[in-house]
Amino acid sequence: MKMENRTLWKRHFYISWHCTKLYIFLVGSFCFFFICILLISSVSHYLTTSSLIHVQEKWHRFLYFLQDTEEESKESVLSGVEELSQKSQEPEGNANMFRSFSKGIPENYIHLHSYRFLINEGDKCTKRTPFLLLLIATKFDEHEHRQAIRKTWGNEKVIPGVEIIRLFMLGMNKSVSNQAILRESRHYHDIIQQDFIDTYKNLTLKTLMGMKWVTTYCSKAIFVMKTDSDMFVNTEYLIQKLLWNVKLPKRDYFTGSVMTGYQPHRHNTSKWYMPKEIYPEDEYPPFCSGTGYVFSTDVATKILSGSLKVPYLYLEDIYVALCLKKEGISLTPPPREGLFNIHRISFSPCIYHSLITSHYISPSMLTFFWETMQDKKHECP
Repeated sequence: MKMENRTLWKRHFYISWHCTKLYIFLVGSFCFFFICILLISSVSHYLTTSSLIHVQEKWHRFLYFLQDTEEESKESVLSGVEELSQKSQEPEGNANMFRSFSKGIPENYIHLHSYRFLINEGDKCTKRTPFLLLLIATKFDEHEHRQAIRKTWGNEKVIPGVEIIRLFMLGMNKSVSNQAILRESRHYHDIIQQDFIDTYKNLTLKTLMGMKWVTTYCSKAIFVMKTDSDMFVNTEYLIQKLLWNVKLPKRDYFTGSVMTGYQPHRHNTSKWYMPKEIYPEDEYPPFCSGTGYVFSTDVATKILSGSLKVPYLYLEDIYVALCLKKEGISLTPPPREGLFNIHRISFSPCIYHSLITSHYISPSMLTFFWETMQDKKHECP
């Protein structure tokens, strides 16, 4: 009996010990795999974080003042763009010429030329050579402004026998579908758009888009005017009284409302805030107000060339002036004061008959001013 009990005890102890060893093995294996998973997760997180930090550091250098460049905002824009892709192809010769700008430029300048056309009118100048090309900065919600401009000073037939081309410049809007702009583009064929976010801080990108378009697709135009959608432009006076002047230089010409002695706004609540670390100088160079300036077409190429040597600034007219200065191009003052105006001028048919620009003009005001001026201009001296 005692022998049987001892045998049973040994057998029970032997089985329990094997169970214990199996339990220890299973627990150890589980702990080992758990530790391996933790190690793999930690290493993966470290590599991912390092990579993201590296990418963020690059983009912060690129986009110090650019806002809201989320990739998901492009999805609504790309819908329907395929049918316009044929027009978006650059002519090989001009494209090669422009791509040569990008060779060997510093990393923090690449973003100035990395955006692509979503809507293009690349054949606008293939069968005609415009005397004047109008580049008009506009936004998604300014359909009424564009319509008023098309019927008034932006009418390409405003002066019989003079070739004029009108183009509205747009970026992307992350909160609005691009379909309305695509339909408008198909109807009027006067819109160009690139895939940067359309914000105030990106006005420089919008202007550089226009310069690239001129250089690539319409380099044989004689003159270009860049202006805004809230402007009155007396196209007739601009052409007949200013640009038809036989003594006017056809190269290196740049004029508008010349601003001199302006200092950077250093207070961060200002709309035109300029940190000292971005622009350390105490005074801006002479510049023409971005509300409306005119230049010979060759200057577009030189502004692009200058942009490869000048750090990005979101104040578009200052940035253009810095590019011109870098390329050795001086501003030409207009023949007299009061031709280019950065404020709204009180309306009188004869006053507006002898100026070129007036600012802060609504679509209804523009239509009224233009029609009244056309009716009364023969009464003006």
